[in-house]
Amino acid sequence: MTGIIAIPVLCGLVVGLLSNYLADVLPRSRRFTRPVCLACGEHRTVRDFLTGSKCPACGKVNAFRYWLVLVVSVILSCLVWLYPSGILPFWGSIILLTVFTVIIITDMEYHVILTQMSITAFIVTAAAGWVLNGWLKTLLGGVSGFLLFLGLYYFGRLFSKLMSRNREEPIDEEALGFGDVYMAGAIGFLTGFPYILPALLVAIVLGGLVSAFILIISLVKKSYQAFRAIPYGPFIIIGGIFIVYYYMIFPVK
Repeated sequence: MTGIIAIPVLCGLVVGLLSNYLADVLPRSRRFTRPVCLACGEHRTVRDFLTGSKCPACGKVNAFRYWLVLVVSVILSCLVWLYPSGILPFWGSIILLTVFTVIIITDMEYHVILTQMSITAFIVTAAAGWVLNGWLKTLLGGVSGFLLFLGLYYFGRLFSKLMSRNREEPIDEEALGFGDVYMAGAIGFLTGFPYILPALLVAIVLGGLVSAFILIISLVKKSYQAFRAIPYGPFIIIGGIFIVYYYMIFPVK
């Protein structure tokens, strides 16, 4: 029994380490490099990165995010092991978990969903969706998700231009980025059609609730800033995963 439990634990550690590494280096260089220190940007040895040792250049230890991602990845890996994603193999779920984790980290920390990760997400979600839903529902889900958020993206840009004109000052932040449009398409591949529709609805509701919470906190702290953008990628991913389990794997009777 102990040996069996060790499998998802080890896989979770690999997911956490790989996700941390990719989230550290890709936003800075857009390519694979040696691990870097988030404090000073200097390269670190692989051993220092894996063991969480202090940066030899500035003496800083790994950020709290490093350890949080490791712990959460192990927990999620164990949950996927105990509650498989339908007929999707465990290793397939682990790949999805890695890709989604990197996207969530970079979107939250840098407000960007990298093109490399978007392309990877398209590939792995299309493959997973094909296994779960068949090619037709997978294709329709991806196209529907992409087009729906593409419409929201251009609506947001139009709204920003109108508000900028009325305020007579530029508004740099956008409600949605094009990376969010790509993620909506990727989640559409995963959930298939018509489940992409409730998945995006969940994402929009979650995004609205979190935005309202941030607004209340900023008003209380008197730090309100108009048109403050929030990362939307995590909500799209959470909405997709929720629908996959709620409707497809553990369907409500």
